[in-house]
Amino acid sequence: MNRTCILSPDRRLTKEEQSLVWQKPPSHIESEAENRICQEVMRNWDRGEMKIGTILLEGDAGSGKTELAKALSANFNLPYTKVTCFADMDKSDVLGSILPVLSENDHSDPVQYRYYPSEIVRAFENGWLLEIQEPTVIRDAAVLMALNSALEPDGSLNLPTRVVHRHPDFIVVITTNRAYNGCRPLNEALRDRVQHAEKLDLPSKKVMMERAKAKTGCQFEELLSLLAETIIVLDEAARANAIKGVAGMRSYLFWVDAAAGGASVQSALYHKVLYKITTDPQELAILEQALVSHDLTDRLAALEDVCHSPSEEENRDVMELRISENGEYVAKTDKADKNAVRLRKSADSEGHSDTGSNESTALSSEDNGENGTLFYHEFEKPDTDKPQRTNKKEFRKQLNKEARQSVQGSLHEAIKLIVHRPEASGQNRAEYHRMAAKLLPVIRELIRKTNPLLEHEVSTEFAKSKLYGTKFCADQAASPNFRVFARRRPPAEEPSLAVALRIDESASMSAFGRLDAAKEAAVALYELCTGCGIPIMVYGDTADRSKLEQMSVYAYVDFESNSADDKYALMNIQARSNNRDGMALRIISDRLLRAPQKTKLIISISDGQPKAMPDYTGEKAARDMKDTLQEYRRKGISFLAAAIGQDKESIRELYGAENTLDITDLKQLPSRLVQIITRFL
Repeated sequence: MNRTCILSPDRRLTKEEQSLVWQKPPSHIESEAENRICQEVMRNWDRGEMKIGTILLEGDAGSGKTELAKALSANFNLPYTKVTCFADMDKSDVLGSILPVLSENDHSDPVQYRYYPSEIVRAFENGWLLEIQEPTVIRDAAVLMALNSALEPDGSLNLPTRVVHRHPDFIVVITTNRAYNGCRPLNEALRDRVQHAEKLDLPSKKVMMERAKAKTGCQFEELLSLLAETIIVLDEAARANAIKGVAGMRSYLFWVDAAAGGASVQSALYHKVLYKITTDPQELAILEQALVSHDLTDRLAALEDVCHSPSEEENRDVMELRISENGEYVAKTDKADKNAVRLRKSADSEGHSDTGSNESTALSSEDNGENGTLFYHEFEKPDTDKPQRTNKKEFRKQLNKEARQSVQGSLHEAIKLIVHRPEASGQNRAEYHRMAAKLLPVIRELIRKTNPLLEHEVSTEFAKSKLYGTKFCADQAASPNFRVFARRRPPAEEPSLAVALRIDESASMSAFGRLDAAKEAAVALYELCTGCGIPIMVYGDTADRSKLEQMSVYAYVDFESNSADDKYALMNIQARSNNRDGMALRIISDRLLRAPQKTKLIISISDGQPKAMPDYTGEKAARDMKDTLQEYRRKGISFLAAAIGQDKESIRELYGAENTLDITDLKQLPSRLVQIITRFL
């Protein structure tokens, strides 16, 4: 018997459509969001332009978005279908495709082509409830435009064979994750077509417990309560520290189910929750510390004892032997046997040891001498660091040669120059980790928001010889393999930006915490760029260290160096002597021009005007700076100055007001610089 659709009483569903209507399981619990959406849709269903047909559900993974969309299918008695978007989606995935069809019997018949509608077209034309999952990952703007047409209240789709109009019962539910790798902000035009939106977060503790009872059958209140509290704490800790993973309802339900099934609560915590959030050791340590600070580790251990306190019958260290009257072994029975013999495993028995299995014994090669005494052979270790030291030396020579070439023909040509490659010590490593730990939460959040911006929105290139696609290739019509279509190539994902950070290491940088701010900015910028795959170089410079070294350049990080330890050398940034800014910018600019990226940005952190011996100051230095900036701007380099000293007006005059950051509060320097990067993507 056909069922009547709630929203349209006169409509009758076919058998196929009836099978697509979602059936609520007994464990389903209606949420406030579900009731609110149903009330709004039914209230406005017959109100013309006020009709609600496009709904947005935005929330973290595991927050119940898909189940809510399915519940709406059951409430409205509409067939449910879904489309999961992907990065390389093109218009044929929205509008459908024309594909060749061969006769099963006679292969000599001419090839026929048939149009196959997409799931979006089927739902649009027949009046179903369509869930569109993750449209934020789509990179091709043309696909978003096609979706926009489908979401119009009186929209239509131009198909290869006909024009279809939106069915009056068609409802779209857009579901998208927050803090999900690869997602961009939802397209503004798409978001504007939404008539109702819900922000889905982790439910309250009470709701979590109710859902767990319904789905897992576990009725142990103490277990449900403590595990829900743990999930909430982990979710907050992950957000606060910009950890990508999510502690959600799915993790909670499977953790409860495992614990109720007899698994260790603490062991299941890792396999059902923590390892789903992250497997990075540093991030795991942060989450574990959050549990300790909320006293949850001890409470979980205490709950473990309550759930799994072993009885004597379950003790694996005790074996009970039962002998019948005829002397034969008897299997375990339900009745206690007073004549049974119980054997307990001793400490020195197999499978039990007081020494760790991971302990190793040092072995030495030994021989007897002529007088019977032992002497040992020591193998000479090869010098494996020698090639690395040679490579570093050659790279430093290369940088010095290039630097001297950069200043040829300029007023700095006669200046004695040395480019250094500072080495990092163990103390530098410890200092770097302390500084990075303070900055990483902000950096991780910016990396998450920046990565989607690195991908191009539109690809203009087509790949031919495809079985289906958006473009018919007439020159391929006679091809016997039916590959007569062209499809857009995936957009390139390589970042088109290269960054250089120049730090003024003049003596005045030692005042007012400027040096620490510059170090933090260097660490923040390095971590952001490496996290996003953006090439980065960090150079410092000073002048007049000695008569034989009138200009000193410190190449801390260079994009051509493959050493991951270069970043620790940033802790060697220090206040030294004078500054010859024009010469430093010329060397760094020429170095940056070697990068293949289209967009090149140099950020200069300085606290004053250029000044070096014997006469590099005043109008001469200012003219040299302006000429250098103008020359390399013509070559495609953008310059940005972060003024952190008292001579901000002078720096603004040199770089231009639109290219100068006035950093009054030095604590804002790291976050301001990393935010600036997104402007150039």
